[in-house]
Amino acid sequence: MRAERGFSIVETLLALLLLAISLTTLLHYQQRLAEGFYRQWQLREAWRAAALRLQGEAPAGWQTSLQRLPGPAGCQLWQVTVSGPAQPAVTLSQLRCNE
Repeated sequence: MRAERGFSIVETLLALLLLAISLTTLLHYQQRLAEGFYRQWQLREAWRAAALRLQGEAPAGWQTSLQRLPGPAGCQLWQVTVSGPAQPAVTLSQLRCNE
């Protein structure tokens, strides 16, 4: 009698289950990584819009508010808050002194 070679159905199903779990985990990881990169891009764009507003330009598509607060020794503290649709709000401050 010859011994049969190959995998049993149980071994094959366990291998397929392990493969499916591994692929699902990798896809979830990739999705979270993409979401993190998108959030980072959104924050970078918000900071860029705030810097433009401090320079006197009005960035398109963003809601901005500029506050001029008293600072030390004749200086002013300018604070810009920028927000947009589905964008995080950021605040950028700059100390401006007359020399």
